[in-house]
Amino acid sequence: MSEIHPTAILSSEVTIGRNVSIGPYVIVEENVTIGDDTTVLSHAFIGHNTTIGRHNFIHMGSVIGHEAQHKQSKGVHSFLTIGDHNVFREYVTVHRGSTEGAYTRIGNHNYFMASSHVGHDSQVKDHVVMTNASLLGGHAVLENHCVLGGGSGVHQYCRVGTYAMLGGLSTITKDLPPYALVDDHDDHVGSLNMTGLRRAGFSEEVKRDIKNAYKLLYLSGLNLTHAIEAIVKQCHSKEALGLVEFIKDSKRGILGHRRKRSY
Repeated sequence: MSEIHPTAILSSEVTIGRNVSIGPYVIVEENVTIGDDTTVLSHAFIGHNTTIGRHNFIHMGSVIGHEAQHKQSKGVHSFLTIGDHNVFREYVTVHRGSTEGAYTRIGNHNYFMASSHVGHDSQVKDHVVMTNASLLGGHAVLENHCVLGGGSGVHQYCRVGTYAMLGGLSTITKDLPPYALVDDHDDHVGSLNMTGLRRAGFSEEVKRDIKNAYKLLYLSGLNLTHAIEAIVKQCHSKEALGLVEFIKDSKRGILGHRRKRSY
């Protein structure tokens, strides 16, 4: 049985699942679905055209599904979809798509710490951590298992690859490849995300393959085209080949290493 505090304000066009808890002074607009076993704490706001899956936990003061921060977005019919088992801590903001029919999409098992922001039209996949006050620009993509450190920023249209980490207070304006670490403020890759690789439980063989691919990409002296060719020839794990696909799909280009300029 769901529990709705008497001070909460819900549109008549809201669909609520089983065992949902909605706290004091929560506002839920029209065309919203809230899945089973989800908790919404006091003073949160859920904007229209938002679909929230099961077992999500939305903390105090969060703004989920408000209109995009974009001058041309006022009044457009856009959407936000959220999967299952996500946590939105205090004062997190997540905005809908910015154009007619556009979506912002969040997957499953993500953790958004206090005051983090997901911009319009972005995609956050699965098992992502956004630390306090980290900022995701519009149309950005966070791949599975990546981490954004406190106060970090991702420029619009950029991507952060799987198991990559953007360190605290760092910002990027190009794509951050999988398994890489940015740990300073000069918009360059510093090293592999070794802590992330260890925690992921990859086999020693796969970790060696990822390390070899990283060396070929950044430390071999090869240009990008030749580095990709070398990785394909010498590295055979799906993880290393996934790095190649990430690079090929890049539209903004990938970050260079701090030892040399960006690609």
